[in-house]
Amino acid sequence: MKRALALLALAALSLTAQEPTVPRKASDIGIQIGTDKFIWLSDQGGRTCVLAFILTTCPHCQFTIGLLNKIQKDYADKGVQVLATAVEPMSSLNIPEFTKKFQPQFPVGYNDQAYIQKFLGRPENDPMFFPQLAFVDRNGNIQVQFAGDNPALAKDIQDKSLRDALEKTLRAGAPDKPKTAAPKAAPAKK
Repeated sequence: MKRALALLALAALSLTAQEPTVPRKASDIGIQIGTDKFIWLSDQGGRTCVLAFILTTCPHCQFTIGLLNKIQKDYADKGVQVLATAVEPMSSLNIPEFTKKFQPQFPVGYNDQAYIQKFLGRPENDPMFFPQLAFVDRNGNIQVQFAGDNPALAKDIQDKSLRDALEKTLRAGAPDKPKTAAPKAAPAKK
């Protein structure tokens, strides 16, 4: 029994050790939207970005896309851009029907899973649960990252979790407020 508990603790520790650290600088990533057409993170002009890595046939991913539609609408005036990319094999063939059915208010492209694993800071053979989400501040730093098995993505709390992560990312990437000089003391009366 003690040996089983020790192995379980070791397994939990190894899973925790694999979680990428945040905040960290985001590498540039291109989301393919057609033959030789890409949307690059570096071309987002200082916007705060929410990157969603999905499987088009995954119900959890589809639910998340619905929430991100609302978030895109609610936060567009704050300079937020949601971008999604499907990563299942042959995902480019699934995008037209997916976009017709779920009508995302943001670009949805496709990528190879190994390419996005590198962006997410995950080992090449690491099993991934979807959706995967990365919140990138206007300075190009990943402030928050979620994997699909994160309890924060449970359906009943996911909207709040995503909005909290986005607010944190907006605050982290906000320009520093200019420092104002302390008011000068009035000259002493004689």
